[in-house]
Amino acid sequence: MKVYRLYRVLLPLVALLLGSCIRDKVPPCPPLKVMIGVKDKNYFNIESVERLTGLDKVVDENLPFGSYVEKLFYVLYDVETGEVVVERHLHDVEGNADLATAYIPEDLPFGTYAMVVWGNINSETAILDDGKFTTYNLHMGGVEGYDVYMTSDTLVYDYAHADYTVELERVKGKLLIEAVGFPAEVGYSEKIIHGVSDYVNHEFEYSSDATILTTQYEWPAHTNVVTDTYLAPAVKENGVNVGVELFSDPSGGGTNIKLEDVKIDMNRNEITVLRYDYDDISGSVEISILLDDGWDVVNNMDVE
Repeated sequence: MKVYRLYRVLLPLVALLLGSCIRDKVPPCPPLKVMIGVKDKNYFNIESVERLTGLDKVVDENLPFGSYVEKLFYVLYDVETGEVVVERHLHDVEGNADLATAYIPEDLPFGTYAMVVWGNINSETAILDDGKFTTYNLHMGGVEGYDVYMTSDTLVYDYAHADYTVELERVKGKLLIEAVGFPAEVGYSEKIIHGVSDYVNHEFEYSSDATILTTQYEWPAHTNVVTDTYLAPAVKENGVNVGVELFSDPSGGGTNIKLEDVKIDMNRNEITVLRYDYDDISGSVEISILLDDGWDVVNNMDVE
């Protein structure tokens, strides 16, 4: 009888102890860790541009993250519900780490999430058009804007998948224009550009080309001048139209030289190079574009 009573007392205790051991073996949920890197540190064709023109140079790819991207904005969505679960507003990148850290709450439950990251945008205004932070206005207000980066990814968060790295890619290309040998009285230039995309979404889909982009540049006191402009890719196959006018002063007075418009290809993370070469003897301007193997003349016009 005593053995039976002892068995009845010990059995629940053993069950309790065994249950505690089983629970202790369940590991805590690993927090979701997301690091942000930069994929497009250099333009796709930077080596040929440097070799053939010297107008731009290859960037060291081992610099800290903040050397390439100075500002970040990111948002995390629950894929199933569409709810925004993390929203980190535009902020400066600090420190000298190779990767930037996305700060995710430790109590975020397991699930499938979509993440969108914007880099180098100057304000959040340009990503508010769709109300979801997934579309960027590339040349808002008809101005050049910035060297913008973006990435988006789907993150499956569970015990086995809690550590991710996403990489930013460059959204725009760059137009380099070299003006050679123009008269000293030219001190100011204006570019009027048609055909660039207005928007890009989180899937790198470009759309619309209604924007007319205008940029102005004051020339330094020498005859060789180089300007650079961050431009969105063309939407249509007929490319981007570039018009250039030269003046003596910012008011548009004095010397006024209108150069012939040029059609160019414009692609993301690529440099397009134009050269305007003035011949002071004939008064003509030769316009060339850089191709893979050298310069190709696209226009030769007389300037009055």
